[in-house]
Amino acid sequence: MQPLGLGIVGYGGFGEFTAKAYAHMPQVRIVAITDVDATRRNAAASTYHATAYETYEQLLADPAVEIVVINTPPWLHAAQAQQAALAGKHIFLEKPLAIDLAEADNLLAILQERQVHLGIDYVLRHVPIYNILQQLTSSKLLGEITYLRLENVASNEALHGDHWFWKRQYSGGIFIEHGVHFFDLCNQLSQSLPGDISAYAHTGSDGRQDRVMANVAYNNGILASFYHAFDRPAILEQTVLHVTMEHGTAVVTGWIPDRLEIEGTLSRERYDELSNLLGVELKVTSVPAPEGITGATAGELVMAQVTREDRTADYTQAVTIGLSEFIHSIQDHNYQPQVSLQDSYSSFRLAYRAQQSIDQGHSLVY
Repeated sequence: MQPLGLGIVGYGGFGEFTAKAYAHMPQVRIVAITDVDATRRNAAASTYHATAYETYEQLLADPAVEIVVINTPPWLHAAQAQQAALAGKHIFLEKPLAIDLAEADNLLAILQERQVHLGIDYVLRHVPIYNILQQLTSSKLLGEITYLRLENVASNEALHGDHWFWKRQYSGGIFIEHGVHFFDLCNQLSQSLPGDISAYAHTGSDGRQDRVMANVAYNNGILASFYHAFDRPAILEQTVLHVTMEHGTAVVTGWIPDRLEIEGTLSRERYDELSNLLGVELKVTSVPAPEGITGATAGELVMAQVTREDRTADYTQAVTIGLSEFIHSIQDHNYQPQVSLQDSYSSFRLAYRAQQSIDQGHSLVY
């Protein structure tokens, strides 16, 4: 089967990173590139033996372009994806889907009408640590999920006061520009749609909304809390996801995670199953019954840690897996990718409704 032609829209830092990954994929070939910076687009086109186009419209008119990869800032996503769909091109889009719910709904209608595919590059779904976490929660070895807590504290050092990130009409706000990754991940872990949403924000003296939090009650009873802040030096950046289950806890650390720690209890006959799933040996500790608690019993506490040494390699692999799955869904209409269009819409809708909850000052239904 002939490789599909990629047209890359936006060749900034992330566009360059993903293009390098795509260039090694046998399923595709980079045939066209456009960017607002002429020097950048021409250099990229030379690197990949592609055509450099001054405008997006010129790239869409190229019959060799079968998939449009959109790496532009958020406010351009829905309009550019709509243009691509109307031109009959499939679309692989960086998050978010849109910055406005009406935009997203209109885009989905056009995709259906034109029968073209759209995928969102939710890389976290494809990194090894999260794949293991997904297997762990699906196995029910530590019981059902009861609570999810995401804490993402990020740097504002590169985000000067006039950066588009702070302007809602361009970014949609922190939940939409950034939080959708984790809304998608936790929607998948919960295996449920959100129900009620209550969100809050901190606005600094400079008018920047730099900290946001959303509490979500999923329809199956799982509770979740999401906190995002862009208010500290880069050397203090940290992302931690806590997954509380009936018989244990899993803690994942890192934006592209490099550590998973679990602690819990389960029957001895399932120790090997858990060890094999994690790919590491378990540490088992006998724990006496806590004093002063009526009915408390002694037991065995199981602990394990999974680590990854090369997060950049994991990130690169996740990017290629996402595009590979998207291509598979184009070529086989019966194939269901890990991240469906409905998944992408659901995470965006949750982010949008969380921002609306902040703006309106009360809880909302998803």
